[in-house]
Amino acid sequence: MQAMKIIKAIYGVVFVLAFSGTGTAFADGEAVLAQKSGCLACHRGVETRNGPPYKAVAEKYAGQKNAENILVKHILKGTGPAGQGWMQAGMATLPFMPPNGNVTPKNARKLAKWVLATTGEIPDVSRLFVTESIRISGVVENKLTLSVSDLRKFPPQQVGEVPVICQSGADKGKLENLKGVLLKDILEKAAIVTKGHNDVKKMAIIATASDGYKVVFSWSEVFNSPIGEGVMVYFEKNGMPLGDDEGRIAMVSSKDIRTGPRHVKWLEAIEVRKIVE
Repeated sequence: MQAMKIIKAIYGVVFVLAFSGTGTAFADGEAVLAQKSGCLACHRGVETRNGPPYKAVAEKYAGQKNAENILVKHILKGTGPAGQGWMQAGMATLPFMPPNGNVTPKNARKLAKWVLATTGEIPDVSRLFVTESIRISGVVENKLTLSVSDLRKFPPQQVGEVPVICQSGADKGKLENLKGVLLKDILEKAAIVTKGHNDVKKMAIIATASDGYKVVFSWSEVFNSPIGEGVMVYFEKNGMPLGDDEGRIAMVSSKDIRTGPRHVKWLEAIEVRKIVE
């Protein structure tokens, strides 16, 4: 018989760990940490992505006395040329892992222990990050909370295909048949406050996901460049509502050269901030 233990709520979502009769816990906690640290953008349990599967990493280092310390170092500082063996073995699409500035040494050790214990696919924690609405706040006259139903009232936008290219240049596939609204239409309804003639030139627009991922646009990009015509907050893909893997609301900047860095799954908030006086 399973007992359920509710643990700390993060970003308003309650996370649950399930314990079996033997006292072994599903690794939702570590998987959530991996997602929030950016690890799952390149890794899975048994599937080869930009980086090697965690199961293969665990098998490689099995029995090595210093395995945990090696992985902690790799997580924090990257692998450098030492990581090229994974790509040569067909278990990675990038030559090496870059440093991860999102991870503290304490959390790197937690992740290293978890990776070394991986024997199969890792838990899918997408469901824990799903957002049903987005908040618009900051230097705006009208603070808004918009659901999918609210977004449908804006002028509709559609795009047929968006290749997803990550910061490293790796091909992450494509998004197809997106339906949504332009970010600039949302911001026009929120009405950015500009007391001085040049205030708009000092504004940053920060989009935040429920897993903590953030991207930034300038006012000039959104309102005074071709990029603004491609920054879409979308809620449908291929004629269907977005699944748990992206949340109910997501964002993409389709006119970026590398679209991956500003593809925001589980979009939660948009803040307008004046960054200089």
